[in-house]
Amino acid sequence: MRIGGLPSVTYFYHAVVDSPHIPRDLEADSAQSAVITLLGELWPSEQPIAIPSAAIVAALSRIDVTEAATRAALSRMHRKGTLDIIKDGRQTLYRLSDAVITSIPASQVLTMGFGAESRPWNGEWTVVVFSLPETQRDRRQALREWLRWLGFGPVRDGVWISPHANIELVQRALHGLLPSDGLVFRSAHIVGEVRPGDVWPLAEIEQAYRTFIDEFRPYIYSLRGGLVPPAEAMRLWITVLCRWRGFPTLDPDLPAAALPADWPRGEARRVFEAVHDATGPLVSMLMRSVIGEFSKTAAAAVRTLTVDEARALYSPRAATPSAESIDLNAIGPTSPAFLPTA
Repeated sequence: MRIGGLPSVTYFYHAVVDSPHIPRDLEADSAQSAVITLLGELWPSEQPIAIPSAAIVAALSRIDVTEAATRAALSRMHRKGTLDIIKDGRQTLYRLSDAVITSIPASQVLTMGFGAESRPWNGEWTVVVFSLPETQRDRRQALREWLRWLGFGPVRDGVWISPHANIELVQRALHGLLPSDGLVFRSAHIVGEVRPGDVWPLAEIEQAYRTFIDEFRPYIYSLRGGLVPPAEAMRLWITVLCRWRGFPTLDPDLPAAALPADWPRGEARRVFEAVHDATGPLVSMLMRSVIGEFSKTAAAAVRTLTVDEARALYSPRAATPSAESIDLNAIGPTSPAFLPTA
Protein backbone atom coordinates (compact mmCIF):
# COMPACT_ATOMS: atom_id res chain seq x y z
CA MET A 1 0.00 0.00 0.00
CA ARG A 2 1.21 3.48 -0.86
CA ILE A 3 -0.18 6.85 0.18
CA GLY A 4 0.48 9.46 -2.45
CA GLY A 5 3.57 7.56 -3.59
CA LEU A 6 4.75 7.12 -0.01
CA PRO A 7 5.45 3.50 1.00
CA SER A 8 3.95 2.29 4.27
CA VAL A 9 6.61 1.32 6.80
CA THR A 10 6.09 -0.31 10.18
CA TYR A 11 8.89 0.99 12.37
CA PHE A 12 10.41 -1.43 14.85
CA TYR A 13 9.30 0.42 17.97
CA HIS A 14 5.75 0.11 16.64
CA ALA A 15 6.02 -3.40 15.20
CA VAL A 16 7.29 -4.99 18.39
CA VAL A 17 4.11 -4.14 20.28
CA ASP A 18 1.78 -5.20 17.52
CA SER A 19 0.28 -8.27 16.01
CA PRO A 20 0.06 -8.84 12.25
CA HIS A 21 -3.67 -9.22 12.94
CA ILE A 22 -4.05 -5.56 13.93
CA PRO A 23 -4.75 -3.50 10.79
CA ARG A 24 -2.58 -0.42 10.46
CA ASP A 25 -3.44 0.84 7.01
CA LEU A 26 -4.16 4.50 6.37
CA GLU A 27 -6.82 3.42 3.86
CA ALA A 28 -8.28 0.48 5.82
CA ASP A 29 -12.00 0.27 5.07
CA SER A 30 -12.26 -3.48 4.64
CA ALA A 31 -14.76 -5.79 6.32
CA GLN A 32 -11.83 -7.40 8.18
CA SER A 33 -10.81 -4.03 9.65
CA ALA A 34 -14.41 -3.42 10.73
CA VAL A 35 -14.69 -6.87 12.35
CA ILE A 36 -11.51 -6.61 14.40
CA THR A 37 -12.36 -3.04 15.39
CA LEU A 38 -15.76 -4.13 16.67
CA LEU A 39 -14.51 -7.19 18.54
CA GLY A 40 -11.40 -5.48 19.89
CA GLU A 41 -13.03 -2.21 20.94
CA LEU A 42 -16.54 -3.10 22.11
CA TRP A 43 -15.73 -5.91 24.53
CA PRO A 44 -13.03 -5.90 27.24
CA SER A 45 -10.00 -7.95 26.26
CA GLU A 46 -9.50 -8.93 29.89
CA GLN A 47 -12.85 -10.76 29.70
CA PRO A 48 -13.10 -11.99 26.08
CA ILE A 49 -16.57 -12.96 24.99
CA ALA A 50 -17.76 -14.98 22.02
CA ILE A 51 -20.15 -13.13 19.70
CA PRO A 52 -22.70 -14.93 17.46
CA SER A 53 -21.81 -14.64 13.80
CA ALA A 54 -25.35 -13.47 13.06
CA ALA A 55 -24.84 -10.59 15.51
CA ILE A 56 -21.63 -9.51 13.77
CA VAL A 57 -23.41 -9.66 10.41
CA ALA A 58 -26.27 -7.56 11.77
CA ALA A 59 -23.89 -5.05 13.32
CA LEU A 60 -21.91 -4.46 10.15
CA SER A 61 -25.07 -4.30 8.06
CA ARG A 62 -25.72 -0.98 9.82
CA ILE A 63 -22.74 0.45 7.96
CA ASP A 64 -23.70 -1.24 4.67
CA VAL A 65 -21.29 -4.17 4.82
CA THR A 66 -23.08 -7.08 3.13
CA GLU A 67 -23.63 -10.42 4.83
CA ALA A 68 -21.46 -12.11 2.20
CA ALA A 69 -18.58 -9.71 2.82
CA THR A 70 -18.82 -10.10 6.60
CA ARG A 71 -18.96 -13.89 6.51
CA ALA A 72 -16.06 -14.02 4.05
CA ALA A 73 -14.04 -11.75 6.38
CA LEU A 74 -14.85 -13.95 9.39
CA SER A 75 -13.74 -17.04 7.51
CA ARG A 76 -10.47 -15.46 6.36
CA MET A 77 -9.70 -14.14 9.83
CA HIS A 78 -10.29 -17.56 11.34
CA ARG A 79 -7.92 -19.18 8.84
CA LYS A 80 -5.32 -16.49 9.60
CA GLY A 81 -5.56 -17.12 13.33
CA THR A 82 -7.16 -13.78 14.18
CA LEU A 83 -10.44 -15.33 15.34
CA ASP A 84 -11.41 -18.52 17.14
CA ILE A 85 -14.65 -20.33 16.34
CA ILE A 86 -16.91 -21.66 19.06
CA LYS A 87 -19.86 -23.93 18.30
CA ASP A 88 -22.94 -23.82 20.54
CA GLY A 89 -25.42 -26.24 19.08
CA ARG A 90 -26.30 -24.90 15.65
CA GLN A 91 -24.96 -21.47 16.50
CA THR A 92 -21.49 -20.28 15.42
CA LEU A 93 -19.72 -17.74 17.58
CA TYR A 94 -16.43 -15.88 17.13
CA ARG A 95 -13.93 -14.44 19.58
CA LEU A 96 -10.51 -12.88 19.21
CA SER A 97 -7.72 -15.44 19.38
CA ASP A 98 -5.38 -15.49 22.35
CA ALA A 99 -2.56 -14.17 20.15
CA VAL A 100 -4.59 -11.06 19.32
CA ILE A 101 -5.86 -10.58 22.87
CA THR A 102 -2.28 -10.68 24.17
CA SER A 103 -1.25 -7.93 21.75
CA ILE A 104 -4.15 -5.60 22.52
CA PRO A 105 -2.78 -3.68 25.55
CA ALA A 106 0.45 -2.54 23.90
CA SER A 107 -1.31 -1.98 20.59
CA GLN A 108 -3.96 0.18 22.26
CA VAL A 109 -1.30 2.21 24.06
CA LEU A 110 0.40 2.83 20.71
CA THR A 111 -2.83 3.79 18.95
CA MET A 112 -4.33 5.93 21.69
CA GLY A 113 -1.04 7.44 22.83
CA PHE A 114 0.54 8.15 19.47
CA GLY A 115 1.16 11.85 19.07
CA ALA A 116 0.25 12.70 22.65
CA GLU A 117 3.76 13.91 23.37
CA SER A 118 7.13 14.03 21.66
CA ARG A 119 9.55 11.25 22.43
CA PRO A 120 12.48 12.48 24.55
CA TRP A 121 15.75 13.02 22.70
CA ASN A 122 19.20 13.82 24.06
CA GLY A 123 20.44 15.37 20.81
CA GLU A 124 22.49 12.34 19.73
CA TRP A 125 22.16 10.74 16.33
CA THR A 126 22.91 7.10 15.67
CA VAL A 127 24.83 6.92 12.41
CA VAL A 128 25.34 3.94 10.10
CA VAL A 129 27.96 4.26 7.36
CA PHE A 130 28.49 1.64 4.66
CA SER A 131 29.40 1.11 1.04
CA LEU A 132 28.32 -1.84 -1.08
CA PRO A 133 29.08 -2.22 -4.80
CA GLU A 134 26.45 -2.65 -7.50
CA THR A 135 27.34 -6.34 -7.68
CA GLN A 136 25.79 -6.68 -4.19
CA ARG A 137 22.62 -4.74 -4.95
CA ASP A 138 20.33 -7.31 -3.27
CA ARG A 139 22.31 -7.12 -0.06
CA ARG A 140 22.33 -3.34 -0.29
CA GLN A 141 18.55 -3.23 -0.78
CA ALA A 142 17.98 -5.57 2.18
CA LEU A 143 20.24 -3.38 4.32
CA ARG A 144 18.26 -0.28 3.36
CA GLU A 145 14.94 -2.00 4.18
CA TRP A 146 16.19 -2.96 7.63
CA LEU A 147 17.52 0.55 8.23
CA ARG A 148 14.12 2.07 7.37
CA TRP A 149 12.39 -0.43 9.66
CA LEU A 150 14.78 0.60 12.43
CA GLY A 151 13.76 4.25 11.97
CA PHE A 152 16.80 5.45 9.98
CA GLY A 153 16.76 7.82 7.05
CA PRO A 154 19.44 8.39 4.39
CA VAL A 155 21.28 11.67 4.90
CA ARG A 156 23.79 10.76 2.16
CA ASP A 157 24.33 7.74 -0.04
CA GLY A 158 25.56 5.11 2.40
CA VAL A 159 25.10 7.36 5.45
CA TRP A 160 21.92 6.77 7.48
CA ILE A 161 20.87 8.45 10.73
CA SER A 162 18.27 7.97 13.44
CA PRO A 163 17.48 9.90 16.63
CA HIS A 164 15.95 6.92 18.44
CA ALA A 165 17.81 3.80 17.33
CA ASN A 166 18.48 0.99 19.79
CA ILE A 167 22.16 0.12 19.24
CA GLU A 168 21.79 -3.49 20.37
CA LEU A 169 18.87 -4.05 18.03
CA VAL A 170 20.69 -2.32 15.17
CA GLN A 171 23.66 -4.65 15.58
CA ARG A 172 21.42 -7.72 15.64
CA ALA A 173 19.31 -6.64 12.69
CA LEU A 174 22.24 -5.65 10.46
CA HIS A 175 24.39 -8.69 11.26
CA GLY A 176 25.42 -10.29 7.99
CA LEU A 177 24.26 -7.28 5.97
CA LEU A 178 26.58 -4.50 7.11
CA PRO A 179 30.00 -4.92 5.42
CA SER A 180 33.06 -5.52 7.57
CA ASP A 181 34.20 -1.92 7.11
CA GLY A 182 30.75 -0.52 7.94
CA LEU A 183 30.38 1.73 10.99
CA VAL A 184 27.69 2.22 13.61
CA PHE A 185 28.23 5.05 16.09
CA ARG A 186 26.50 7.80 18.03
CA SER A 187 27.29 11.48 17.84
CA ALA A 188 25.78 14.77 18.91
CA HIS A 189 28.42 16.70 16.94
CA ILE A 190 27.76 16.84 13.22
CA VAL A 191 29.48 19.40 11.01
CA GLY A 192 26.96 20.66 8.50
CA GLU A 193 23.18 20.76 8.55
CA VAL A 194 20.86 17.78 8.80
CA ARG A 195 17.66 18.59 6.91
CA PRO A 196 15.07 16.11 8.21
CA GLY A 197 12.76 16.86 5.28
CA ASP A 198 15.43 15.51 2.92
CA VAL A 199 16.07 12.45 5.09
CA TRP A 200 12.49 11.41 5.81
CA PRO A 201 9.44 12.12 3.54
CA LEU A 202 8.06 14.76 5.87
CA ALA A 203 6.15 16.67 3.18
CA GLU A 204 4.14 13.59 2.26
CA ILE A 205 3.54 12.71 5.91
CA GLU A 206 2.42 16.26 6.64
CA GLN A 207 -0.04 16.09 3.73
CA ALA A 208 -1.46 12.82 5.07
CA TYR A 209 -2.09 14.51 8.42
CA ARG A 210 -3.71 17.55 6.82
CA THR A 211 -5.94 15.32 4.67
CA PHE A 212 -7.03 13.52 7.84
CA ILE A 213 -7.79 16.85 9.56
CA ASP A 214 -9.78 18.16 6.59
CA GLU A 215 -11.76 14.94 6.34
CA PHE A 216 -12.77 14.55 9.97
CA ARG A 217 -12.77 18.01 11.57
CA PRO A 218 -16.19 19.00 10.11
CA TYR A 219 -17.78 16.07 11.95
CA ILE A 220 -16.84 17.52 15.33
CA TYR A 221 -19.43 20.27 14.98
CA SER A 222 -22.11 17.90 13.67
CA LEU A 223 -21.52 15.56 16.59
CA ARG A 224 -21.67 18.38 19.13
CA GLY A 225 -24.96 19.49 17.60
CA GLY A 226 -26.47 16.01 17.86
CA LEU A 227 -26.84 15.86 14.07
CA VAL A 228 -25.18 12.47 13.49
CA PRO A 229 -27.47 9.40 13.71
CA PRO A 230 -26.14 6.27 15.46
CA ALA A 231 -25.47 4.24 12.29
CA GLU A 232 -23.51 7.10 10.74
CA ALA A 233 -21.66 7.57 14.03
CA MET A 234 -20.66 3.92 13.96
CA ARG A 235 -19.30 4.24 10.43
CA LEU A 236 -17.40 7.35 11.46
CA TRP A 237 -16.09 5.73 14.67
CA ILE A 238 -14.66 2.77 12.75
CA THR A 239 -13.24 4.91 9.95
CA VAL A 240 -11.50 7.49 12.13
CA LEU A 241 -9.97 4.76 14.30
CA CYS A 242 -8.75 2.75 11.31
CA ARG A 243 -7.30 5.89 9.70
CA TRP A 244 -5.53 6.93 12.90
CA ARG A 245 -4.10 3.43 13.38
CA GLY A 246 -2.26 3.91 10.11
CA PHE A 247 -0.15 6.85 11.20
CA PRO A 248 2.37 4.90 13.32
CA THR A 249 3.25 2.99 10.13
CA LEU A 250 3.83 6.26 8.30
CA ASP A 251 5.34 8.67 10.82
CA PRO A 252 8.85 7.86 12.17
CA ASP A 253 8.02 9.89 15.29
CA LEU A 254 10.96 12.27 15.08
CA PRO A 255 11.80 14.55 18.02
CA ALA A 256 10.25 18.01 18.01
CA ALA A 257 13.64 19.59 17.24
CA ALA A 258 13.70 17.76 13.90
CA LEU A 259 10.19 18.79 12.84
CA PRO A 260 8.72 21.99 11.38
CA ALA A 261 7.19 24.33 13.96
CA ASP A 262 3.69 23.85 12.50
CA TRP A 263 3.90 20.03 12.31
CA PRO A 264 0.22 18.97 12.19
CA ARG A 265 0.35 15.71 14.13
CA GLY A 266 -0.89 17.36 17.33
CA GLU A 267 -3.87 18.91 15.56
CA ALA A 268 -4.63 15.61 13.83
CA ARG A 269 -4.56 13.86 17.18
CA ARG A 270 -6.98 16.39 18.69
CA VAL A 271 -9.37 15.81 15.78
CA PHE A 272 -9.06 12.03 16.19
CA GLU A 273 -9.73 12.22 19.92
CA ALA A 274 -12.73 14.54 19.53
CA VAL A 275 -14.40 12.43 16.85
CA HIS A 276 -13.56 9.09 18.47
CA ASP A 277 -14.84 10.12 21.90
CA ALA A 278 -18.01 11.78 20.62
CA THR A 279 -19.06 8.82 18.47
CA GLY A 280 -18.38 6.17 21.14
CA PRO A 281 -21.59 6.60 23.20
CA LEU A 282 -23.73 6.50 20.04
CA VAL A 283 -21.99 3.31 18.95
CA SER A 284 -22.53 1.69 22.35
CA MET A 285 -26.22 2.54 22.30
CA LEU A 286 -26.70 1.17 18.79
CA MET A 287 -24.69 -2.00 19.37
CA ARG A 288 -26.47 -2.88 22.61
CA SER A 289 -29.70 -2.79 20.67
CA VAL A 290 -28.45 -4.75 17.67
CA ILE A 291 -26.41 -7.36 19.57
CA GLY A 292 -29.19 -7.78 22.14
CA GLU A 293 -31.35 -9.47 19.51
CA PHE A 294 -28.85 -12.35 19.46
CA SER A 295 -27.14 -12.38 22.88
CA LYS A 296 -28.24 -10.50 25.98
CA THR A 297 -24.94 -11.34 27.65
CA ALA A 298 -22.86 -9.89 24.82
CA ALA A 299 -25.09 -6.81 24.60
CA ALA A 300 -24.73 -6.10 28.31
CA ALA A 301 -20.94 -6.27 28.03
CA VAL A 302 -20.68 -3.69 25.21
CA ARG A 303 -18.64 -0.64 26.12
CA THR A 304 -16.66 2.01 24.31
CA LEU A 305 -13.73 3.78 25.93
CA THR A 306 -12.57 7.32 25.38
CA VAL A 307 -8.98 7.80 24.30
CA ASP A 308 -7.92 8.71 27.84
CA GLU A 309 -9.83 5.79 29.36
CA ALA A 310 -8.16 3.35 26.98
CA ARG A 311 -4.71 4.68 27.84
CA ALA A 312 -5.43 4.46 31.56
CA LEU A 313 -6.78 0.92 31.26
CA TYR A 314 -4.10 -0.56 29.03
CA SER A 315 -0.91 1.32 29.96
CA PRO A 316 -0.25 -0.71 33.15
CA ARG A 317 -0.65 -3.94 31.18
CA ALA A 318 1.48 -2.99 28.18
CA ALA A 319 5.12 -3.96 28.01
CA THR A 320 7.61 -3.36 25.21
CA PRO A 321 9.91 -6.37 24.74
CA SER A 322 13.62 -5.94 25.34
CA ALA A 323 15.89 -5.78 22.32
CA GLU A 324 17.26 -9.28 22.90
CA SER A 325 13.79 -10.82 23.12
CA ILE A 326 12.55 -9.48 19.77
CA ASP A 327 12.13 -12.16 17.12
CA LEU A 328 13.48 -10.39 14.05
CA ASN A 329 12.39 -13.21 11.77
CA ALA A 330 8.79 -12.73 12.84
CA ILE A 331 8.46 -8.94 12.65
CA GLY A 332 11.27 -7.60 10.50
CA PRO A 333 10.68 -5.68 7.26
CA THR A 334 11.11 -8.79 5.14
CA SER A 335 8.56 -10.84 7.11
CA PRO A 336 5.25 -11.34 5.23
CA ALA A 337 3.22 -9.72 8.01
CA PHE A 338 4.84 -6.33 7.51
CA LEU A 339 5.67 -6.19 3.81
CA PRO A 340 3.90 -3.27 2.09
CA THR A 341 1.28 -4.40 -0.42
CA ALA A 342 0.73 -2.91 -3.81
